[in-house]
Amino acid sequence: MQTGKYQAVTYDFWNTLIAETTNSLDRRRALWTKILFENNIEITQQQLDDAFAEGWNHFDTNWRNNIQSTLEGVVSAALTQLPSAIPSNIKDQLIDAYLEASESTPRSLLPDVKQTLKQLKEMNLRLAVICDVGTIPSSRLRSWLEDLNVYEFFDYFGFSDEIGVYKPDSKIFNETLTGLGISDPSQSVHVGDLKRTDVAGARANNMTSVRYIGGRDDPEDGDEADYVIKNHLEILELF
Repeated sequence: MQTGKYQAVTYDFWNTLIAETTNSLDRRRALWTKILFENNIEITQQQLDDAFAEGWNHFDTNWRNNIQSTLEGVVSAALTQLPSAIPSNIKDQLIDAYLEASESTPRSLLPDVKQTLKQLKEMNLRLAVICDVGTIPSSRLRSWLEDLNVYEFFDYFGFSDEIGVYKPDSKIFNETLTGLGISDPSQSVHVGDLKRTDVAGARANNMTSVRYIGGRDDPEDGDEADYVIKNHLEILELF
């Protein structure tokens, strides 16, 4: 890459900027167990795990078909795996607990994110987030970026729950680049961890693609990015 060619860098959120954790699943399991037992609904841990797996499968299927999921839809899918019908008042409690478990789990930046963003801004590059939102709304994702002291580095946020499509749909990339004031996508770089969404979406929109493998290494097949980095600071060498 040559410094003068690029004007913007966009970043995926999960496993690129922010580390994912299984702590929220543990918290969700504890909350649901408590609610169900308090309402005299017996449940085994295996049944509960099967329910959460079905909820994830509901989201994952929609995600891959570019259909927006709702928290209520994910929980409804999960409840199909429980041994008895769940009354609506208890279902509402489970929905609240599902979200509470995700929102209350502490999040952390992946290594060297803040230092990298700071140096990119010092190069006068415009920065944005392009994120596929699951059951945690973008309002909460923004607040985590604020809590972790990196929100200020970004000039625009392209969240799927606001734009209405998931990556690799061109709309989420185009709206983000428009928000950054970039008319020529070839002047921008997209950094993410997934081949199907980040790499394919960037490539289809004529952006330079960078796959970050420091959070997780995507096991799925797919075209490789133009550049693969393990440490965020490596992107500075590309410029």
